[in-house]
Amino acid sequence: MIDGWGLLRHALWIVGLAIGLAAWSIARWRAHQQGVRTCQVLGNSLFVVPFCAGMALFSLGLTLGSRRGWETAAWAVLTVLFVLQGAHSWRASRQRDD
Repeated sequence: MIDGWGLLRHALWIVGLAIGLAAWSIARWRAHQQGVRTCQVLGNSLFVVPFCAGMALFSLGLTLGSRRGWETAAWAVLTVLFVLQGAHSWRASRQRDD
């Protein structure tokens, strides 16, 4: 029988890591297309928002899969920090567009 809880936990961190890697890959591609260094593209909200979303999913998956209390707390704090960073970057980009 398939363990639904285990499937969800592992799917979250795998999908989160895939999103983070995709965001990084697109940032590298955009930097190459624009003829600039990658670090100049990494501060853009077009990178930060999806990267933070992916890392939040990754951290959430590891939070749900943790067995020790300190480990769960550490991953939960990291999840919250990624969500806050992504939300802040998204709000800042929305204000610049208005």
